[in-house]
Amino acid sequence: MRNIRLCLFDVTIWVLVVYLTLHLPTIEMRVDDLEQPAPRQHQPPASTQKPEPANQSNLNLGKCFHMPRSQCPPERGTCAKVSAASVFCCDLDSVSLKEALSNTMTQNTTHLHVLNATIDELDVSQAVFRRLVSMALTDGDIGKIVGQFPKYSSLACLNISNNNLTSSKLQPSIQRPFAYLFNLRVLDASGNNLTEFPLSLVHSNRNISVDLSGNKYLPCKHFQKAMYETNNSSLVTFLNYNQTYCALDLEFNWFKDVQIVQIDHLRVQKELNASCRRMEPENINCTCILERLELVGEEVINLVAVDCSQRHLKNMPTNLPPNTVKLNVSYNNITSLEAVGDDPTYEHLRQLIVDYNDIVNIVELEGTKFIDNFMLFSIVHNKLKTIHTYVLWNRFDTKGPTFLIAGNRIHCDCNTEKMLKPWLQENFKNIPDYKGLECEDNMGPVVELIESRVCHTPRDWTDYIYYIIGLEVLVLVLLISKVSYDYWVFKTAGYLPWPANKMPRLPCDWLCE
Repeated sequence: MRNIRLCLFDVTIWVLVVYLTLHLPTIEMRVDDLEQPAPRQHQPPASTQKPEPANQSNLNLGKCFHMPRSQCPPERGTCAKVSAASVFCCDLDSVSLKEALSNTMTQNTTHLHVLNATIDELDVSQAVFRRLVSMALTDGDIGKIVGQFPKYSSLACLNISNNNLTSSKLQPSIQRPFAYLFNLRVLDASGNNLTEFPLSLVHSNRNISVDLSGNKYLPCKHFQKAMYETNNSSLVTFLNYNQTYCALDLEFNWFKDVQIVQIDHLRVQKELNASCRRMEPENINCTCILERLELVGEEVINLVAVDCSQRHLKNMPTNLPPNTVKLNVSYNNITSLEAVGDDPTYEHLRQLIVDYNDIVNIVELEGTKFIDNFMLFSIVHNKLKTIHTYVLWNRFDTKGPTFLIAGNRIHCDCNTEKMLKPWLQENFKNIPDYKGLECEDNMGPVVELIESRVCHTPRDWTDYIYYIIGLEVLVLVLLISKVSYDYWVFKTAGYLPWPANKMPRLPCDWLCE
């Protein structure tokens, strides 16, 4: 009888447990920065929580989770669930944002859109953002972004458009809020006041899509760095490509200006690399990069810099890419600069660096466009034997051109001291290393030449003309003195001195009688 009672009791207990399991409501866990974490045994570890994946089609279109204002919650300054994984908030400030998010977002929330939020400091390290896959704060006013997204964040889409953000607000110099967003695939920072490209947001994300339209004063050189690497692999896909502009720094001879251009002007790296491979001699593997942009009329021209240093060249390269303005062929075995004047692809060259080669003179550059227009000509540590100054005649009338010649050991003579030395001293502003030009045979720098050491010429009889004239004057004085003495003796004593008395009479003596 006792066993039957125990059996009935056990059955009753099991029925009660099943009933409670099926009928008790599910308790929903909320994430709140201010609350203490739940005991470990009641909360599964974060690594087991798989955030809901972002809508793939939206990511492909470069769109984060986004709701129109017409869908804002009825009560102003609050948040509402749009679905099990999505939350939409409107018209929040710094205080109400934290409270509204903690009351609405759960561990299952992966999509968030906050519309028209006025926030002094947005701390992205808050726990409420930890599991987000899509995060949008749009059409508001964000004073500064602080904190740092956690490591291994799942955030794939970030929209911070139209928030009056500047570069200093977006990327503080001390903190790096976006350093760990390795899964970020879409960034929308359009409609702000950025002046620096957010490279830290895209540096570790090779397949990221970025919308920077509406930021017209981002430097074009930052776009170049983000769009291309030396191997021509694209880092960034730009959304709203045709509406994305950048600020072009224009450098003229005497002033600078800024021109706003469409970023399509920067998409020339592929063509540039193809031109670089066509240079001769073949397979020299020079490096060609965009040096800068220049505005000619209303046309923007991409100026090119070519680096062919340390390529074992014996001659100057030819068939340079179009608009090559800078060429570096240092550390080769080049002996002649003839190609600079003969090859038409050198037409736009403004900077030529031929350091550490075997060039013996610059006569081949006489009359070339390069000599007439160069801004930098460096021929340091070559084998120059003389500097033909007439090649550079009147080129240094302005302050712009720079001519570097140190490390050459030239032949020095009297002409060097009389002509080249004063020329170097006169143009020292354009030849900053003029003291490094030395004479061969250990005679020291050219500017320290002494005339007596180098100006030795055979003497001619005309070198003694002054001595001859002086001697003739002395003889004339002595002769006049002797005649005057003889005359005085004759008048006083009545006779002529012995030398005059013994002299034979001349036909003209009667004139004196």
